Parts: sequence; C-alpha cells; structure tokens
Amino acid sequence: MFESQYNDEMEAEVKRLEAQIRAVNAGHPEWANACAVCGCELTGTDTNKCEQCR
Repeated sequence: MFESQYNDEMEAEVKRLEAQIRAVNAGHPEWANACAVCGCELTGTDTNKCEQCR
C-alpha cells in the first residue's frame, strides 16, 4: 500500500515538473502549465495540450 501511494505521489510530481518546464519553454515561468503545441496557459497539470491543439 505504501509503495502504491509513493508511486502515485512521484507520478504527480513528475507531471507537475513537466508542466512547469512547458511553461518556462513557452516563455512564462510564472505559469504552472502551458500547451506543448501553441504555448497557451493551461490550468492544472493533467494535460499537455489545450482543447484546440488536441
């Protein structure tokens, strides 16, 4: 059980860091996430593309 929780937390942290990198690459280090295609701001870290770019 502990291992599963740890893995979930690490996966969430990796997604957060990848989202932050996309935001920095889009030129907005103050954002939490940015679209990997067009660079618009995204809410949350669940996705890497906006609705228009999917």
